[in-house]
Amino acid sequence: MKIKATGIAVGTLTEGKEYDVLHQGDRDVIIVNDIGKKVYATVIGQCPLLLPDCEWEVVKDSIDDATEEEWAEVGKKILEETSLSMEVHNPSHYNTGAVECIDAIEATLSDEEFRGYCRGNTLKYLWRCMYKGKTKQDLEKARWYLDRLLDTL
Repeated sequence: MKIKATGIAVGTLTEGKEYDVLHQGDRDVIIVNDIGKKVYATVIGQCPLLLPDCEWEVVKDSIDDATEEEWAEVGKKILEETSLSMEVHNPSHYNTGAVECIDAIEATLSDEEFRGYCRGNTLKYLWRCMYKGKTKQDLEKARWYLDRLLDTL
Protein backbone atom coordinates (compact mmCIF):
# COMPACT_ATOMS: atom_id res chain seq x y z
CA MET A 1 0.00 0.00 0.00
CA LYS A 2 1.06 3.59 -0.56
CA ILE A 3 -0.28 6.87 0.79
CA LYS A 4 0.01 10.47 -0.33
CA ALA A 5 -0.88 13.87 1.03
CA THR A 6 -3.97 15.38 -0.60
CA GLY A 7 -2.90 18.89 0.34
CA ILE A 8 0.26 20.84 1.03
CA ALA A 9 2.61 18.92 3.28
CA VAL A 10 5.08 20.62 5.59
CA GLY A 11 8.48 19.63 6.78
CA THR A 12 9.86 16.70 4.88
CA LEU A 13 6.81 15.53 2.96
CA THR A 14 5.77 16.57 -0.54
CA GLU A 15 2.20 17.22 -1.69
CA GLY A 16 0.99 14.53 -4.08
CA LYS A 17 4.05 12.32 -3.69
CA GLU A 18 3.34 8.68 -2.95
CA TYR A 19 5.03 7.14 0.07
CA ASP A 20 5.52 3.41 0.55
CA VAL A 21 4.00 2.08 3.75
CA LEU A 22 6.58 0.17 5.78
CA HIS A 23 4.14 -0.91 8.48
CA GLN A 24 0.37 -0.70 8.64
CA GLY A 25 -1.93 -0.85 11.64
CA ASP A 26 -5.69 -0.31 11.73
CA ARG A 27 -5.44 3.45 11.16
CA ASP A 28 -1.75 4.10 11.52
CA VAL A 29 1.19 3.64 9.20
CA ILE A 30 4.92 4.16 9.17
CA ILE A 31 6.40 5.72 6.03
CA VAL A 32 9.85 6.95 5.02
CA ASN A 33 9.79 10.70 4.35
CA ASP A 34 11.73 12.73 1.79
CA ILE A 35 14.90 12.84 3.88
CA GLY A 36 14.88 9.14 4.69
CA LYS A 37 13.43 9.28 8.21
CA LYS A 38 10.66 6.96 9.35
CA VAL A 39 7.45 8.90 10.02
CA TYR A 40 4.40 7.74 11.98
CA ALA A 41 1.11 8.91 10.44
CA THR A 42 -2.60 8.45 11.03
CA VAL A 43 -4.09 7.38 7.70
CA ILE A 44 -7.65 8.47 8.43
CA GLY A 45 -7.99 12.15 9.29
CA GLN A 46 -5.36 14.79 9.73
CA CYS A 47 -1.73 14.25 10.48
CA PRO A 48 0.50 16.64 12.45
CA LEU A 49 2.88 16.80 9.49
CA LEU A 50 0.16 18.20 7.19
CA LEU A 51 -1.23 21.71 7.15
CA PRO A 52 -4.83 22.14 8.37
CA ASP A 53 -7.51 20.63 6.12
CA CYS A 54 -5.00 18.24 4.50
CA GLU A 55 -5.44 14.52 4.74
CA TRP A 56 -3.81 11.33 3.59
CA GLU A 57 -5.14 9.52 0.58
CA VAL A 58 -4.61 5.78 0.48
CA VAL A 59 -3.22 4.74 -2.91
CA LYS A 60 -4.32 1.24 -3.78
CA ASP A 61 -1.61 -0.76 -5.44
CA SER A 62 -2.73 -4.22 -4.48
CA ILE A 63 -5.71 -6.25 -5.60
CA ASP A 64 -6.27 -7.01 -1.92
CA ASP A 65 -7.10 -3.32 -1.37
CA ALA A 66 -9.83 -3.21 -4.05
CA THR A 67 -13.48 -2.77 -3.09
CA GLU A 68 -16.39 -4.65 -4.68
CA GLU A 69 -17.25 -1.49 -6.64
CA GLU A 70 -13.71 -1.25 -7.99
CA TRP A 71 -13.77 -4.92 -9.04
CA ALA A 72 -17.11 -4.32 -10.78
CA GLU A 73 -15.64 -1.31 -12.62
CA VAL A 74 -12.66 -3.38 -13.79
CA GLY A 75 -15.02 -6.13 -14.97
CA LYS A 76 -17.12 -3.59 -16.86
CA LYS A 77 -14.02 -2.17 -18.56
CA ILE A 78 -12.85 -5.64 -19.59
CA LEU A 79 -16.27 -6.39 -21.09
CA GLU A 80 -16.26 -3.08 -22.98
CA GLU A 81 -12.78 -3.75 -24.35
CA THR A 82 -13.76 -7.29 -25.34
CA SER A 83 -16.85 -5.97 -27.07
CA LEU A 84 -14.78 -3.35 -28.92
CA SER A 85 -12.26 -6.00 -29.91
CA MET A 86 -15.05 -8.22 -31.30
CA GLU A 87 -16.45 -5.27 -33.29
CA VAL A 88 -13.02 -4.55 -34.76
CA HIS A 89 -11.42 -7.98 -35.20
CA ASN A 90 -14.35 -10.33 -35.67
CA PRO A 91 -17.60 -8.46 -36.33
CA SER A 92 -20.55 -10.84 -36.61
CA HIS A 93 -22.01 -9.04 -39.63
CA TYR A 94 -18.91 -10.02 -41.67
CA ASN A 95 -19.09 -13.69 -40.67
CA THR A 96 -22.58 -14.75 -41.73
CA GLY A 97 -21.54 -17.09 -44.54
CA ALA A 98 -19.02 -19.89 -44.96
CA VAL A 99 -16.25 -17.41 -45.81
CA GLU A 100 -15.40 -14.19 -44.02
CA CYS A 101 -16.02 -11.14 -46.20
CA ILE A 102 -12.41 -9.87 -46.11
CA ASP A 103 -11.12 -13.25 -47.27
CA ALA A 104 -13.56 -13.28 -50.20
CA ILE A 105 -12.50 -9.76 -51.18
CA GLU A 106 -8.82 -10.73 -51.02
CA ALA A 107 -9.48 -13.83 -53.13
CA THR A 108 -11.17 -11.81 -55.89
CA LEU A 109 -8.56 -9.02 -56.12
CA SER A 110 -4.98 -9.03 -57.33
CA ASP A 111 -2.30 -8.50 -54.65
CA GLU A 112 -1.90 -4.88 -55.72
CA GLU A 113 -5.66 -4.26 -55.70
CA PHE A 114 -6.03 -5.80 -52.24
CA ARG A 115 -3.20 -3.67 -50.86
CA GLY A 116 -5.00 -0.61 -52.28
CA TYR A 117 -8.25 -1.78 -50.66
CA CYS A 118 -6.55 -2.11 -47.26
CA ARG A 119 -4.78 1.21 -47.65
CA GLY A 120 -8.02 2.94 -48.62
CA ASN A 121 -9.89 1.51 -45.64
CA THR A 122 -7.07 2.53 -43.31
CA LEU A 123 -7.32 6.09 -44.62
CA LYS A 124 -11.13 6.05 -44.46
CA TYR A 125 -11.21 5.12 -40.78
CA LEU A 126 -8.47 7.63 -39.93
CA TRP A 127 -10.24 10.34 -41.92
CA ARG A 128 -13.57 10.11 -40.11
CA CYS A 129 -12.57 8.82 -36.67
CA MET A 130 -13.25 12.15 -34.96
CA TYR A 131 -16.72 12.64 -36.42
CA LYS A 132 -18.73 9.46 -35.82
CA GLY A 133 -18.69 9.30 -32.03
CA LYS A 134 -16.73 6.03 -31.97
CA THR A 135 -13.20 7.38 -32.21
CA LYS A 136 -11.45 4.50 -30.46
CA GLN A 137 -13.33 1.88 -32.49
CA ASP A 138 -12.53 3.64 -35.78
CA LEU A 139 -8.85 3.93 -34.84
CA GLU A 140 -8.79 0.21 -33.98
CA LYS A 141 -10.37 -0.55 -37.37
CA ALA A 142 -7.75 1.63 -39.09
CA ARG A 143 -5.05 -0.31 -37.24
CA TRP A 144 -6.68 -3.62 -38.28
CA TYR A 145 -6.59 -2.67 -41.98
CA LEU A 146 -3.05 -1.36 -41.63
CA ASP A 147 -1.96 -4.64 -40.04
CA ARG A 148 -3.69 -6.55 -42.84
CA LEU A 149 -1.85 -4.35 -45.38
CA LEU A 150 1.46 -5.04 -43.64
CA ASP A 151 0.74 -8.78 -43.81
CA THR A 152 0.60 -8.55 -47.61
CA LEU A 153 4.14 -7.14 -47.93
